[in-house]
Amino acid sequence: MPRPFDTGAFLRHFPLTPAEAARLCTCRTLLAPVWLCPLAHDDPAHPRNPPGTAERQARRLLRLLDGDLSEAS
Repeated sequence: MPRPFDTGAFLRHFPLTPAEAARLCTCRTLLAPVWLCPLAHDDPAHPRNPPGTAERQARRLLRLLDGDLSEAS
C-alpha cells in the first residue's frame, strides 16, 4: 500500500450524499483514537508495526479533530 495512503482519492470513487459524507467524517473522527490506543501500547522490544506508526496515527487524529479530512489520510 502506498504511504501515505491517499484517502481523499480513494473516497472520490464513491458518490456520497451530504448526509453520508457528514457521517463518514464523524465515524473517522471516532475511530481514529480507537486505532491509536493499541498502537500506543505496542511493545518496543517486539513491535508489531513499523516505526513511527503510532506517531502518524496521532497526527492523523489531531488533523481529524481540527476538521481537516483532506489531510487526514
